[in-house]
Amino acid sequence: MLMKILCSYKTMLFLLSFLALGAAAATFIENDFGTASARMYVYNTWWYEALLAAACLNLASVLARTRMYLVHRAKFLFHVALIVILLGAGLTRYFGVEGVMKIRENATVDFIVSNEKSDIIKLPFALKLNDFVLERYYGSSAPSSYESNVTVIDGDRRFDDTIAMNRTLVYKGYKFFQTFYDPDEKGTILSVTKDPGTEVTYVGYALLFLGLMLNLFDPKSRFRILIAQAQKSMLSLVLLLISTQIPLFSQSDYVQNYLNEHREKSLEVANAFGKVVVQSRMGRMKPFDTLAQEVLYKLSGKSTLEGMSPTQISLGMLSHPSLWKKQAMIQTKTPKLRALIGIASDQKLASFDDFFDGYRYKLETELQKALEMKPSHRGAYENDLIKTDERLSIAFMLYQGVLFKIFPLPNDAHRTWVAFESMFTQINVEESQALQESSTAFIEALFARDYDKALLHVDTFTRFQNRYGADVMPSKTHINVEIFYNKLMLFERLTLAYMAAGCLLLCVAFGRVFAPKFFTCRFDRVLFGVVVALFALHTFGLVLRWYVSAHAPFSDTYESIVYIAWSCLLFCMLFLRRFLFALAGSVMMAAIFMFTAHLGHIDPEITNLVPVLKSFWLSVHVSIITASYGFLALGCALGFFTLILFTCKPSESIVRHIKHLTLINEITLIIGLSLLVIGNFLGGVWANESWGRYWGWDPKETWAYISIIVYTIILHVRLLPKLYSPYLFAVLSLLGFSSIVMTYFGVNFYLAGKHSYASGDPVPVPFWVYACLAGILALIVASYPHKTLKKEDHETIV
Repeated sequence: MLMKILCSYKTMLFLLSFLALGAAAATFIENDFGTASARMYVYNTWWYEALLAAACLNLASVLARTRMYLVHRAKFLFHVALIVILLGAGLTRYFGVEGVMKIRENATVDFIVSNEKSDIIKLPFALKLNDFVLERYYGSSAPSSYESNVTVIDGDRRFDDTIAMNRTLVYKGYKFFQTFYDPDEKGTILSVTKDPGTEVTYVGYALLFLGLMLNLFDPKSRFRILIAQAQKSMLSLVLLLISTQIPLFSQSDYVQNYLNEHREKSLEVANAFGKVVVQSRMGRMKPFDTLAQEVLYKLSGKSTLEGMSPTQISLGMLSHPSLWKKQAMIQTKTPKLRALIGIASDQKLASFDDFFDGYRYKLETELQKALEMKPSHRGAYENDLIKTDERLSIAFMLYQGVLFKIFPLPNDAHRTWVAFESMFTQINVEESQALQESSTAFIEALFARDYDKALLHVDTFTRFQNRYGADVMPSKTHINVEIFYNKLMLFERLTLAYMAAGCLLLCVAFGRVFAPKFFTCRFDRVLFGVVVALFALHTFGLVLRWYVSAHAPFSDTYESIVYIAWSCLLFCMLFLRRFLFALAGSVMMAAIFMFTAHLGHIDPEITNLVPVLKSFWLSVHVSIITASYGFLALGCALGFFTLILFTCKPSESIVRHIKHLTLINEITLIIGLSLLVIGNFLGGVWANESWGRYWGWDPKETWAYISIIVYTIILHVRLLPKLYSPYLFAVLSLLGFSSIVMTYFGVNFYLAGKHSYASGDPVPVPFWVYACLAGILALIVASYPHKTLKKEDHETIV
């Protein structure tokens, strides 16, 4: 009886479910009560480790009972790899050493402080810190890299080495990682590990990667069988229209004349000034065109205003602030805030002056109350107050010229650049007088609308930059490419194009189900050609952003979402292009991701990387794991389409399409889960090589682990024939994506951790989330009455 329970698939699903639920609860315990509490009540408890051990025994028993090693060797390989990885984790947990070593310059230390119990652990050797070196981005306090130059002292043996981020020191089984540094920059903080489980775990990783890859090509694997079944038939959704409304503003004659003239005549000087290099607050060197676009987007949520380019607007705000303070360009989002400043409840943009009554700041009292509230207690109004105050601060800095950091300080060790107001006091070279006069004349010429004269002074700024800042300036080619990227606005335009193409594909796909005589195959090549063209443009945009940013284009929230949208299309175009539902689903999911990327709360600004992110392993890890999100998103879409078909009265055509949608969905989820597993464990390699711990139960790691369990359950439910049905699979593939949403968005914005953008207090859940959940629930309920297919239809899928 015990062996029967141990070898049961039901036991497997039961154990996986409880492991996922326990880990999910732990992330919220950690958020509210700290990491120590999460470890005390979940991760390090006997019951959670017992569940892991039981899952390991269950897996081993199932492998032995099914004799998988004789029939499906690739599948056997990656399942055994999971057992090996768990054994490695056990060695790390019970026999590993993990601690911290702090060393001041010219000091010698021969012990570490353990992380778990704060015990002093003596080392068989000592480290002396000769020098700590911190490099910052140009003109910024943000660190670019830091390293410790040390001497290892082991009796009579001595040797020098350098420990830096992503560069470790290994000696006598101990690994030293650069973690942080003392505030005065005279001391270093190193993470130290001695892990007997690393080699075992890495062997498990290698077996896992090899098994998963071989499984995709094994003719006996579930994946290849599904591919073969899906090739027997081609499948075939629904139209959405988006309208935009541009508010018009009445202007006085003088203001309207100024705006008309500035719009028409300042374009040449704006284009020239757009190529002038500016230093951002984080030290990134970029053309002013980029800064102007970023600022306008933050102020108004728009890429253009009054028919002018962002640079034209920035120059106008600099030269004629009193007029531009009266222009409606500050975004507001709640009627209550608009009422507070005295504008119409439907007026989305307000002027800078609307927020002031003489010298009184209208938001001051309400803003103070909002800042004193916990983020979890703030509503849309309070968040709007805080964000609007930030926008006003940015606008004020633009009016004052503070953001125009276009002048390099000659011979400055930190390569600092300054703006107009600082240039008069901080630049003291022979050209200072001429530069100051040129700066004053430039602003005066803009104010007087003498744009030809202003254009001459732009050349003066450029010559000064080339003389004193050429060593940190991007090349002319780089500047031109970045400006081209800015003006192209490719990703914004692709959003609507994807939506239109996706809706058209969905119409044709559903048309194949309900009107096959009209919706023939003659549309297919044209539609596929459109998708190929959009994909090529998307790829071109990613390549441009990679070149402009000088790092792989998936290093922040905006970039990774755009990359996920790209990955949604890649696999479908390569392998499922003949299946209209799959192609339509991938295009629609790409559209949804692109739309999400361009919501107001996600900043598309290109920034420098923090030191720990400058890693080859990180690039591989992020590229693979975000690609997996694309496949799992496609599975979600296919589940959604399947449930729509389930709402209809069953017919031979509908049942056939349901069966093939289910086949394609399972193929997609197998690929997605494989990439998700590989990407996560490659992240473990990166973490272990960067700071000495391949798993730390960070909320992002934990929810990735939960997502793996969720999709493992979804793909293994078919092993319980009495429970499994295409309807259940569609529901699970639709709901399962919520674990990915939590992994990506929930952790980023609602939980605190290394991967998080939140402070630990959750912000209010947007209304549209509840609306989507209600819609999904309604679809599940509406499709339930027709959930049962004939037994033979189940068998062809299972």
